[in-house]
Amino acid sequence: MSGAGGRASLQTLLDEPEWPTASFLLSVLGEGTFLSLLSFLDQWAPDPVTRQVARLALQDEARHVAFALGHLGEHLAAEPRLRERLRAAVLRRHDALATTSGLAPAVHDALVVLAAGSWERDAIATGWRRVQQLQADMDEGRRRRLVRLGFDEDEAAELSALHTRNFM
Repeated sequence: MSGAGGRASLQTLLDEPEWPTASFLLSVLGEGTFLSLLSFLDQWAPDPVTRQVARLALQDEARHVAFALGHLGEHLAAEPRLRERLRAAVLRRHDALATTSGLAPAVHDALVVLAAGSWERDAIATGWRRVQQLQADMDEGRRRRLVRLGFDEDEAAELSALHTRNFM
């Protein structure tokens, strides 16, 4: 099931006029953000099977992100002005998704309960803090990948903050 925000987020990828910008949005920012999510699921999984599935998905996503970073690095070396088009793509996507609600409350709540490990009040508070840390980890990972592509620290922070609120 995908809500209106998720569909709109995916549509922005299809609407990108060129492959490098679509790849950047999907693989560097979107799948890059999912690296943190999958690590979180691996860490807080309630059973070994879920943990292993998260770990295998994490390995696969990491390959996608590494390929995109390498490929975009080659593009940027040959065409440094591409960086401005990547920046413009983030801004376009942010504007296109400005009216969407972001992460579905049910998804947020499920992550809190998963990280809590129980329904106890104190555990739920701990789970909530862990989800806040997940979001900070996602931001830090995006910043790191943006810097790797040649954005300075301030611009990386600005662009990371504009990433979709639904993690995609």
